[in-house]
Amino acid sequence: MLSKNGLVTDRSLPYNPEILEISQDSRKSNSSSLFVCIMGTRFDSHKVAPKTPASAYVCERRIDTLKPFVVVKDSRLSLSLISYEFYGRAYEKLKTFSVTGTKGKTTAVTLFKKIVEESGQKCAVTSTIMNATPLSYEFSEHTTQSPLYTAKLLKKAIEEGATYASIEASSQGLEMKRLDGMLFDRVAFLNLTRDHFDTHMNFDNYFHAKLHLLDLVKPNGIVFVNLSDEWGKKYAIEARKKGLNVVTFGKEGNVKLELMQENDDGIAFALNVEGEKHKFSSKIIGGFMAENMTASILAAHSLGIDWATIHKAVEKFKGVEGRMERYFGKGYDFYIDFAHAPGALEASLKTIRKLTNGRVILVFGAGGEADRGKRPLMGRVAQKYADEIFLTNDNPKSEDPIAIIRQVASGITQKRLHIIPDRRKAIKEAFKEWKDGDRVVIAGKGHEKTQVFDGYEIPFNDKDVAFKVLKELGKIETF
Repeated sequence: MLSKNGLVTDRSLPYNPEILEISQDSRKSNSSSLFVCIMGTRFDSHKVAPKTPASAYVCERRIDTLKPFVVVKDSRLSLSLISYEFYGRAYEKLKTFSVTGTKGKTTAVTLFKKIVEESGQKCAVTSTIMNATPLSYEFSEHTTQSPLYTAKLLKKAIEEGATYASIEASSQGLEMKRLDGMLFDRVAFLNLTRDHFDTHMNFDNYFHAKLHLLDLVKPNGIVFVNLSDEWGKKYAIEARKKGLNVVTFGKEGNVKLELMQENDDGIAFALNVEGEKHKFSSKIIGGFMAENMTASILAAHSLGIDWATIHKAVEKFKGVEGRMERYFGKGYDFYIDFAHAPGALEASLKTIRKLTNGRVILVFGAGGEADRGKRPLMGRVAQKYADEIFLTNDNPKSEDPIAIIRQVASGITQKRLHIIPDRRKAIKEAFKEWKDGDRVVIAGKGHEKTQVFDGYEIPFNDKDVAFKVLKELGKIETF
């Protein structure tokens, strides 16, 4: 298989070892493993390969071993191809859906899973928040998981009765070839706003990384593209160049999307599909969410799920943890949102601004070891939509937290800026500022359970901290 794809450059003497599993972690490899050496940014497993128990090796350079090995041009791509092949070509047994875009991916893949389940069928999912088979669930470490992890999960899902899979495709995951070796029946492009410029450098590179998903579409597959996004038109053009079947949606396109209602109770929208108007209502807050949901709705229907089932699933769908979650009661009214880039922050704050009679009080920061250029842009967005800004730490990681805060603050000129590096204290001060009619927005970390500093992390969940602070302030009795 590796030779067929032009990856092999050298090999040891012919030998057919018994291989019972694939491994990329030297700590988990054993004498029956095929160990794939990965040269990462922080660790090169070629260095430990000779001492790693394995039946055979895949590597990018010769290693000192008497065991059989194959030298390849790209071990990451090789790992992907090997993993999806060895663990049963799941894409041949599942109806597969994948979503890419800067924001909205998690909502889209999760809704697709809910629609499938409403139809009485089972669906595997991998996403920023969680990875699940019909009988198991665990929190994610990445948006797009390693190919070895995903291949094993899909194999397990099939054994548990899954007939569908819903998978997030991040630009970094696509660029690192984590989905190569998979093929998808349906894919969707949602949007493109500034993010991950620390790795992609500019919009063109970022867009090009997203385009790679088009290389993973089955010959009879369909690409759904949101034309409400300026990059969507370019994505549709590139998909058609590849001879793919493209369905566009939004304010223009094959499927017209009409936002009918947007308030604190949720949204209502309609889709005009082939001359028929289908109306949907959802408890999810934010008109922009309709675009993300449309991709899932159209993909599910194109795979044979009836409209009545889809309507029920959309109505029942409560959204995703940490995405535009609103909590309110006597003495408080706040949102938790994952928005951690300028475009996502603007979409969320713009919606909340429209729904708020009083002030928008924002608590946010910017993450470390990420695109530094977006930090002042986030500051400008905050200034445009928020009345009071509490600038604090996000996940500074190895960077100087104060330096990050200063970079964000450079985009803010108004006087209503409070700099409080301690995120817990910033949340508390924001709630002290709150008055009836105001909304507090705690942005950037969403579902995350920890806060990451240089070499260590602490338990920290924005929602939990918010309610604990409210209890301290006497605004609620128990939590």
